[in-house]
Amino acid sequence: MILKGSQRGSGQRLASQLLNTDNNQRIEILELRGSIADDLHGAFKEWFACSMSTYCRKYLYSLSINPDPRQSALTRAQYFDLIERAGNELGLSGQPRAVVFHVHKDGREHYHVVWSRIDTDHRRAVHIGHDRLKLRKVAQEFARDHDRTLLSGIRNMGSES
Repeated sequence: MILKGSQRGSGQRLASQLLNTDNNQRIEILELRGSIADDLHGAFKEWFACSMSTYCRKYLYSLSINPDPRQSALTRAQYFDLIERAGNELGLSGQPRAVVFHVHKDGREHYHVVWSRIDTDHRRAVHIGHDRLKLRKVAQEFARDHDRTLLSGIRNMGSES
């Protein structure tokens, strides 16, 4: 399984990418929390508005979850377990988020999670440092707990600690 994340702005462009039907035969918004809007474009506009009270320009954290197609598919509960683990490790637990499920035209399924980084109570962005190491740790622990095999590069990196 590959977890790839990045801090980003351009919420409207991201919403359009996530809803793009050119590459995906199926798109499902599984969760949208922390917004009044019930669509991605509206939610991301709200989260952008919240960022305006800060100096943060990359007000979103976007995570893609791509399981290894050679292994059995993850269940929805397993995906959400992985999402919760990632959110906790990144310091985004409880932040507004959107979870989008895709089935690619070739049949490959994957998830996208987008969190707002803006802590509205404190008017600041959630600091996310060393996210690649944190996501690798999450992938390693998830694989161990769910009896999954990781790609050798992910399995071996960071195991010396």
